[in-house]
Amino acid sequence: MNRDCILSEGVLEKIMNGATIPYPVLQVLGSKKMVSNNIKDSERLRLLLSDGKYKINVAMFTVPANNQDALELYSVIKLIRYFSNVIRSKDKRDMRVLIILELELIYEGRTVGRTIGDPTTLTDNEFPTSQSSDSSNFAGSSITLYRRKNENGDLFGDTKTISPIASLNPFHNNWIIKARVINKTSIRHWCNSRGEGKLFSCDLVDRSGEIRCTAFKELADKFYECLNVDKVYYISRCLLQPINRQFCNLKHDFEMTTTPETQVEECLDDDLLIPKVNYNFTTLDKVAAMVGGTIVDVIAVCKSVSELQTFTSKSTNRDLKKKEVLLVDQSKTGICLTLWGMNAESFNHSDQPVVSLKNAKICEFRGNKTITPVMGSLLKVNPDIPDAYKLRKWFDLDGNQIEFNNVSAKTTIGNVPWMTFKEAQRYSQDHGDQGFYFQTYATILLIRVDRAVYKSCPTPECQKKVIDLENGMFRCEKCNREYPEFKYRFLVSMNVSDMSGSQWVTLFSAEAEKILAKTAQEIGEAMEHDQESVGKLFDEVQFKQFLFKIRAKMESYNDEQKLRMIVVSTSPITFEDHNAYLIKKIEELRG
Repeated sequence: MNRDCILSEGVLEKIMNGATIPYPVLQVLGSKKMVSNNIKDSERLRLLLSDGKYKINVAMFTVPANNQDALELYSVIKLIRYFSNVIRSKDKRDMRVLIILELELIYEGRTVGRTIGDPTTLTDNEFPTSQSSDSSNFAGSSITLYRRKNENGDLFGDTKTISPIASLNPFHNNWIIKARVINKTSIRHWCNSRGEGKLFSCDLVDRSGEIRCTAFKELADKFYECLNVDKVYYISRCLLQPINRQFCNLKHDFEMTTTPETQVEECLDDDLLIPKVNYNFTTLDKVAAMVGGTIVDVIAVCKSVSELQTFTSKSTNRDLKKKEVLLVDQSKTGICLTLWGMNAESFNHSDQPVVSLKNAKICEFRGNKTITPVMGSLLKVNPDIPDAYKLRKWFDLDGNQIEFNNVSAKTTIGNVPWMTFKEAQRYSQDHGDQGFYFQTYATILLIRVDRAVYKSCPTPECQKKVIDLENGMFRCEKCNREYPEFKYRFLVSMNVSDMSGSQWVTLFSAEAEKILAKTAQEIGEAMEHDQESVGKLFDEVQFKQFLFKIRAKMESYNDEQKLRMIVVSTSPITFEDHNAYLIKKIEELRG
């Protein structure tokens, strides 16, 4: 194969002049490890890249430890996400660098084995270090200048460079942002095996995007009173680390952590161009189809509010307060918003207001969906935004007469799309860590018998695995109690196949009992005395076909990303529905 033509020849000159070229193909001609204290479980590298005509040595990439092959000498790569930015070098000189956020390996270096083309080096003189005023290609590429005013309105002598939030990354350290605090948590304390401490977080926004900033231990006390909601601040000298999507759904790839060198200064002139809150609303029907644990923004009408409930937690013996709020929207869907503690006590609205909730967590139990605020959530009643006025008008005219599908009141996973296992794999790659549901018609190939059941806590609310104390008692660590008995539960791993390929899936007790036609208790007791009969029972299930509704989510295991699939529902195939799906696929292929 002639690989001289596969590189995006001449593209580096355009990129380093501020252009955004989709998916450029480049060759790695060298790499050098850089010292960094900001990024965990990864390496920060400076790369020498070539497009066959030009080459640059100012490309930077943070590569996971398990992805070294993509950076072999002579490897050919495709840039998926990247941008160029101006930074200040150690010799006080402005220089433009290429920041690579995500790449894809096209050819391994050992396969190519040589330099493609005869590239010449692009020098600093061949691409500008001043930012273009047109920032439409990348929200974070524009940098503005400001002069700060003192209390008398006089300008300070120095001019400061403001970086947009969207441009922040671990490779650019000398930055200052001008941002509004749109949300701030209370100070929370923690205590675990690694020690104890406290923290608080706040969300910052400017015209280019949002980012989360967290302060730990003594810095939490230092900065808590310095950062107040709705005020604008100049902030600099924070660490930048990859964002933890489990706790935050902001679109930025990184989050800020304060250090002893962090500087915070209030902007006395409130910049009205900086938005107060950026929302990314998801309608409730789509929330119903999402995986538990997903963080979303929602806006809905409060249709009803329960009385304040007070009860004692069985695991901690703490008094808890809870209130349930039924939310509805134009998708004709209702969902329960569960409020706890002070949020529950302070929510006293019987006039059916519009409620917006930023960073709500989706909770799921036995198919029922609810949402609840978590650390960093922002709850507003009758927010002054266009979406709220539109929703208010809809509910007053029509919405209060509609019958809603309450996804918190019954077992449901919404309208589940048909997908093959191969299509599900592709979907997960396009949507990152976002979980999703799908259904497929599949055949059981193999069931792992050895760990199909486990000994669990006998209380129906717990279901956690117990420890056999070998004295006739069984201990549940979650309940912190010992029991004279246990209960068998299913945790079945089986390999199933559809027309696109096979996949390992996990089933819990309810769905496994449907397939095996036996309870977990019956199987567990039989395995103690007659394993051969259990093996025959599992063999009889092989090659049977079912409709599987599956919850899928990309998870990290031993530094590797794997798509985990859990069966949430099984049933005999409904050929009418499956035929309709097949006809639709045929029509799509015919165009």
